[in-house]
Amino acid sequence: MDLRQMRYFLAVAEQLHFRRAAEILHLSQPSLSHQIQQMEEELGVKLFERTNRKVLLTPAGNAFLPRVRNILQSMNDAVQEVGRVDQGLAGVLTISFVSTALVGVLPSAIKKLQMQAPGVELQLKECEPKDQIASILHGTTDIGFMHAKLDDVQLATMVIQRDELVVALPSEVQEDGPVNLHNYIQYAAIMPSPFTAFGFYNHVQRAYHQVGLTPSKIIYTNLIVGGINLVAAGMGIALVPASFQNIQVRGVIYRPLMTPPPAVKLLAVWRRNSTSRLLQRFLDILKHCA
Repeated sequence: MDLRQMRYFLAVAEQLHFRRAAEILHLSQPSLSHQIQQMEEELGVKLFERTNRKVLLTPAGNAFLPRVRNILQSMNDAVQEVGRVDQGLAGVLTISFVSTALVGVLPSAIKKLQMQAPGVELQLKECEPKDQIASILHGTTDIGFMHAKLDDVQLATMVIQRDELVVALPSEVQEDGPVNLHNYIQYAAIMPSPFTAFGFYNHVQRAYHQVGLTPSKIIYTNLIVGGINLVAAGMGIALVPASFQNIQVRGVIYRPLMTPPPAVKLLAVWRRNSTSRLLQRFLDILKHCA
């Protein structure tokens, strides 16, 4: 028995009339009758009671009907789902990121993806670059967002955001112009935790080294937002991406650096050999947003 025969059975069961069912199916009535007879022989049961005046479902036919409907509906759903997946409109997209990615391009790109493909399931995870790279290579993450230097031929990358570094200062200092870090050497440097891969920590460290400074006191924090709140508490100063100036925290002011280091690049990273249409749709959105 195949799906075609099930559709024949369903048409007759719903019409309870072989001629009308044959017209709907674009078959001849004898051909439809023959197909139903074959089904009955294969099942070893009679599905319809036929008289000159009417066609009725037998008890076996009545029991068979809802199961056939479920099978055909499930197959129809599967065909539609496969089509949506092939168009990048359905499926699961796993995204990993560092905290700096949450301000700027990534949130707006995710929002656009949800608008284009509301049926997509998103799995988001914040983690450091080395863990992101491992999960991308192992196939458990589709795409990651990080600050890193990568030379693995298995990975493809795209710069989606460039940020200048600015300094977050306690508002009590009342600094108006570009900041000379030498004037704040007595303050603790609030920095992101150092990762094994080249990450945002290295950009901050480079900014200090560029002006010949090594902070005498460092406070490490996993989240840049957490570092900004430590600045508000008067515990030190923090170098943060310029995009974080949109995060207004009472007690914090943002100022440019007198000697700005090279812009910080946020990379999108994915497996070069990925065939995911959903990932490709997301990459197209990222290109537009970037």
